Amino acid sequence: MKGSVFLDYESYFASASVISKEIRDRTSTEVKIVKKIIKCISDGDLATLSKQFALLQEVSEMRMQSLNELEKLTQEFDGQEYMSSGDFAEQMLEICNELDVDVQGSFPVYEMFPCKVTINPETQDVTVDRKRLSCLRPAKLVADIKTELDKLSKASFNVNNFAKELSVAYDLAILRMSKKKAKVDGSPVYLMDLYDYLTPMRRHKKEYTKHNFSFDLARLYNSDFTTLDNGRMLRFDSVRDNKKSIRILDKNGSEHFITTIRFISEKE
Repeated sequence: MKGSVFLDYESYFASASVISKEIRDRTSTEVKIVKKIIKCISDGDLATLSKQFALLQEVSEMRMQSLNELEKLTQEFDGQEYMSSGDFAEQMLEICNELDVDVQGSFPVYEMFPCKVTINPETQDVTVDRKRLSCLRPAKLVADIKTELDKLSKASFNVNNFAKELSVAYDLAILRMSKKKAKVDGSPVYLMDLYDYLTPMRRHKKEYTKHNFSFDLARLYNSDFTTLDNGRMLRFDSVRDNKKSIRILDKNGSEHFITTIRFISEKE
């Protein structure tokens, strides 16, 4: 990287970790000496107390040396250049491959299904969905995202209830669209339009993001669910290049682009 002695954050991390451990150990030694000083004062042991002053000063100077060294090391790492050059993104993609995290996109916006990840060089942080994270370490970022994705995968999910909620939103969409142009039951409706029916208020959208919606759609898509209790059957339609297509992953990790949904009766 131009203007930096480090090629990546892991190089900085390796050097900084050694020095930070020295600071920790020397701080711990200082605490022990201070405790002994307090005890000497309490016990009236001035002979031992006088010896502690030199020890504390020596350890304190060593700690300050390490602290100054760490500060200098940190100043030599250009976080903004690291991000803007593309090095951060390149290493992030490498980590995704190592941890088997699906990732799509190009600098500075990526998708780690169903999370949207945006790299912000100017502020030296990363936005994951709506949350800004101060993280210049790709390995830490991807590991944390993978943990969240694993939690999502293991979270309870009632396929029948979600399908019913979709059908209610679908019927409402058909009803409203029919006011402008006649629509029959079984007509295709954009899934992204149904998201707006499911989250009518702004706070609902914050609690249940489009990425949450995409993830639930993927779980429904990958389930064996086909028919509602009332006999209506669910059908997804796929159009890859449509602007309203939603990218999901199947059980094998292959991508699919679903666009519209239909609920049709058996007689249709």
